[in-house]
Amino acid sequence: MAESGARLVSPSDIARHARVSKALIYKHFGSVEALVDDAIRSRLQLLDAESCAECDANMSTSERVSGAASKLYQVIQSQPELINLVGWSMGNPHSEAQNVAATIKVYCENLAKRIDAGAEAATLFMGVFAALIFDQQNRAAEPERDESLAKTSRRRSTK
Repeated sequence: MAESGARLVSPSDIARHARVSKALIYKHFGSVEALVDDAIRSRLQLLDAESCAECDANMSTSERVSGAASKLYQVIQSQPELINLVGWSMGNPHSEAQNVAATIKVYCENLAKRIDAGAEAATLFMGVFAALIFDQQNRAAEPERDESLAKTSRRRSTK
């Protein structure tokens, strides 16, 4: 999905990437929307298992928020597929992408509630997702930037 940009992802795209038949996708999920929904929910369930593990009721709100944000960053960082999926959804006008973005927002709001924090904490958790997407996109662009700098340097040295 991250490779498709803003265009709608087709069942053929997914089947080709997963190396399975389209029939298997429809048999198992029923639709692309259901597959995307299942993918994001299963990834977020993995986050749930770890993101609040270190939160203690005796901690202050700011300590709980900071601890949860730090743990969320660590756990999401180990899931590049989730970063790709969320990155694909940001600003994408298609319904599947909007559903992913809405699911992430609800996840962040629920995480804030679980640690007895407010809307500001949910916004911070959304920022954690955004920071990881930015980092991943930046790392992906580095080889292109390095090659461009090398070409510029070679041109200058031949003049």
